[in-house]
Amino acid sequence: MGDFDRVKWAISHDPCRSGDRTPSGAVPFGTVVRLRLHINESVRSAVSSVSVLVGEHAQEQGGLVWTGSPLTAYEDGFEGYLATGNVPRVMFYVFRLHLEDGAVAYYVPRADGRATAGELVLNEADSNWDDRDWMFDEQRLAQRPTGEFGLAELLPGFQVTVYEPAFSTPKWVSGAIMYQIFPDRFARGPKGVRKEGLAYHRDMGRVVRLHEDWNEPVAWQPLDETSPDPRLAFYDPVDFYGGTLEGIRCNLDYLASLGVEILYLNPVFEARSNHRYDTADYERIDALLGTGEDLARLAESAKKHGISVILDAVLSHTGNDSRYFNAQGNYDGPGAAQGAQSPYFDWYDFDRVSGDVPYRCWWGDPTLPEVNEHDPAWQNYILGAGGVLERWLAAGVRGYRLDVADEIPDDVLERIRSCVKGANPEAIIIGEVWEDATTKESYGFPRTYAFGRALDSVMNYPLRSTLLGFALGVLDAYQSVSFFRLQQSNYPPQFYSCLMNLLSSHDVERLRSALALGKALRHVPRDEQFALMSSISAEQDIRAAQLQRMIVALLYALPGMPCVYYGDECGLQGGGDPFDRATMPWGDGKIGKRSDRGVDLTAFYQEIGILRRGDSALRNGSFACAAPDSEVICLGRVNGDEGVVVVAAANRSDEPRTVAFDAGAPEFGLSGDDCRIVRGISGDMSVSFASAQAQGSDLHCEDGIMRAVVPPCSTVFWRTAIG
Repeated sequence: MGDFDRVKWAISHDPCRSGDRTPSGAVPFGTVVRLRLHINESVRSAVSSVSVLVGEHAQEQGGLVWTGSPLTAYEDGFEGYLATGNVPRVMFYVFRLHLEDGAVAYYVPRADGRATAGELVLNEADSNWDDRDWMFDEQRLAQRPTGEFGLAELLPGFQVTVYEPAFSTPKWVSGAIMYQIFPDRFARGPKGVRKEGLAYHRDMGRVVRLHEDWNEPVAWQPLDETSPDPRLAFYDPVDFYGGTLEGIRCNLDYLASLGVEILYLNPVFEARSNHRYDTADYERIDALLGTGEDLARLAESAKKHGISVILDAVLSHTGNDSRYFNAQGNYDGPGAAQGAQSPYFDWYDFDRVSGDVPYRCWWGDPTLPEVNEHDPAWQNYILGAGGVLERWLAAGVRGYRLDVADEIPDDVLERIRSCVKGANPEAIIIGEVWEDATTKESYGFPRTYAFGRALDSVMNYPLRSTLLGFALGVLDAYQSVSFFRLQQSNYPPQFYSCLMNLLSSHDVERLRSALALGKALRHVPRDEQFALMSSISAEQDIRAAQLQRMIVALLYALPGMPCVYYGDECGLQGGGDPFDRATMPWGDGKIGKRSDRGVDLTAFYQEIGILRRGDSALRNGSFACAAPDSEVICLGRVNGDEGVVVVAAANRSDEPRTVAFDAGAPEFGLSGDDCRIVRGISGDMSVSFASAQAQGSDLHCEDGIMRAVVPPCSTVFWRTAIG
């Protein structure tokens, strides 16, 4: 047996365990981090030396540059220190071992993602190091589930996130329940469709197709015979249902019944399309939705219900049919399309051709000309004193979700932060970022979203992938728990507590359809999506509803902001755009069962929403997690100040599972006073909430060891207060 085989199973380093990395998690810059690599005494003689290799991005080098330093032997292995300097960024590290028999091995993150601890790999055998990076062989990487509902790509090393020491996020956001509304599709209100809005757009020469029937299916085929085949994904989003801001305001009691505290509205400013991501006028609410006064009234009424309103800010591009570009000449005065005499001409790049279009536009779409965010006139208009962002904050909104944050330069994001926080330090800034916000790169540059100078939060699509992957059997509980722990470790705690944790949105297939069909739909041609959704049987929907209860309950047990996409609670089905943007299926007794609607879970969302909103541990308690077996996830939330402990267990299998785990073990993730509280629990914790009709068993606790039976396809909560 060679030295590698002797050492392989006798070595460990877990970046999420405080004894291995001190302090653990993300750290303010200037922190010195102690690293320890544990090696069993019985094999320590097989290791001649250990060094830590630290990788940092160096743009001039075109990637990571690694530097090595030796570690010092101590009683349990080797240790060393990592200096974080004074610049917010991400650093990576791996361990290099020189073995007595001459072999060189590396201790790196585990390929299959089933643990946060790493594994030892032999250079030029099952991995390769070339002084710039290392890579597993394809056979090892095949053990890592990837794709829509898998894990992210393997990182180049264990991650240390370094952030601004002064970074803070609004406390009112942490743990709050969010609800997302696509304004045209939520509710018309007591006065119905705004006829003045229809007239306004038609007078501008725009096509406006109104659905008279609120429950009519969304348009997805070409509107006339000369349009391309639907397989080409053509769809002109000019069909409207007439939802209004007043319609939203009249349903605030309903939102409050779900425990909602933050209302996120997709774009509300004037635009040609129903999605309104082609802004025509930042200073005017779309006439189909209402007026500026209506928005202020909505914000004021929402405040009385304990709900804050945030808006979608689409800043990287405008519509070509806008007062700024004015391609159709619908607006008074020259827009950029009329030439250099326009005050907006320098907003756009006419010397950067996008395909056949004589100006730079978003993903080649000529209806969405991109702006130059560094243009002083643009910055003054959007970010200046009394500018667009300040204006709507003054009207009562409490923050923004920034559309396509990838397209906005980091220095401009910093200016946006200064503008928003200058107007209201408690306003929230959420970025549309689909990947891990700490390691995201765009246009060849690592981004700085999460380090304290730009965003407060991002849309947590990686969590969505993990929860759906667990429900659908793509990921096991070990991989899911490892993802939870690493995400908590890699994000600054202020940022992590504000993550927008979603399961559906206007840009992805609805949760119910993904669970019913077991696949992603948004990349499938629209006619195939339609056929797939039409094929969902009652049995598939019932099963999907069970899975939905299970993972929504997990979502509400996790830190961050659980976000409900309107209609998910009612069982709405839907693929990609526009199927995920159907109207809210209000049960007014006047209509029959809609074909795009399955089992209604509104009562379930109300129950768990009120539980989450009123429970201090679930909102902001310490977080820990474990996987007792491959089918069960256990989460713990502890509010040490109030002595409140909540344990949640999700069983995705079709059989009851008896689980036992040590909630006081370092691997679970609690430490200090919170760990002592858990250790002190004894006796039974009775069920306080279950996502299935079967209520599960009481959780028996003794010195931190917890045992219970979890019903099939369900999540169960237990709660106790320590006096």
